[in-house]
Amino acid sequence: MFNIGIPELLIIVAIALIVFGPNKLPELAKAFGRAMREFKKATEEVKESFEAETKDLEEIKHTLTDENLLADLAEEISSPESQTEEISPPQESFAPAESPTVEETFTQIEGERVEEGKEKESGEAKEGIPPHG
Repeated sequence: MFNIGIPELLIIVAIALIVFGPNKLPELAKAFGRAMREFKKATEEVKESFEAETKDLEEIKHTLTDENLLADLAEEISSPESQTEEISPPQESFAPAESPTVEETFTQIEGERVEEGKEKESGEAKEGIPPHG
């Protein structure tokens, strides 16, 4: 901890023995031990408190991220491009519909974006080629 070797430690003990005397030295060692224990205990409490606060902040961050994904999803659904797409007839089902999770919805939207990108790329490539028929 302090890079004190055996010779330095012996010199410190000898000086303490001379200054405080043989009767007072054990009491000082006990007091020093108690102080170190209290210091370690206080350090652990601060560390636990810090970890608890960090955990709370991570939960808030995760919640905000989920809310941003939901806002992006709502924006994607309400955009004019999605309203011009062909609407399929509703499927009849006797079982209650389960709402998709945020991850499933996000994956579906990303898949649709990739498909739209592929369609646009293939459309751009076909513009220069005259139709056969």
